[in-house]
Amino acid sequence: MKKQILIVAASLALLSGCGGRGSVTGASRSASAGAATSTNVAAVPVPAMPPPGGADEGMEPAAAAPDLVTGEKVYKSTCSICHKSGLKGAPRLGIKEDWEARLTQSNEILYEHAVKGFRGKKGIMPSRGSNAKLTDAEVRAAVDYMVVHAIPSWSFGN
Repeated sequence: MKKQILIVAASLALLSGCGGRGSVTGASRSASAGAATSTNVAAVPVPAMPPPGGADEGMEPAAAAPDLVTGEKVYKSTCSICHKSGLKGAPRLGIKEDWEARLTQSNEILYEHAVKGFRGKKGIMPSRGSNAKLTDAEVRAAVDYMVVHAIPSWSFGN
């Protein structure tokens, strides 16, 4: 039960940084993550349930929570090949210095670089981590997983 609450809290912390205008800074991500790890579970907002007849017309559907289970599977099977050791300049999971600059970018930019590939000053990101079988959704889930676990103090329940 605690693990489920932490996953929901982590998802809400990530979602609070999504969809806004501009990018989210690493400091505000850290503040969101710090709030999510608080032992005061009652402070975590609970999404409202739709009315019995369905959502009202004109209402936009809620953003989907990150699929961290799929993200972890993709990370372990594909991404960890480079992201554990820093191969080709890949930011290593749990190494703050590797992630600080990247986490100042919007999630959409991180998704784009992971799906389409990217060549930068610090190294390269092969398209789909060199695994052409991965769907866009799987790549995005892996990015979400890595963002949540990028810096050790941000990791939840693992």
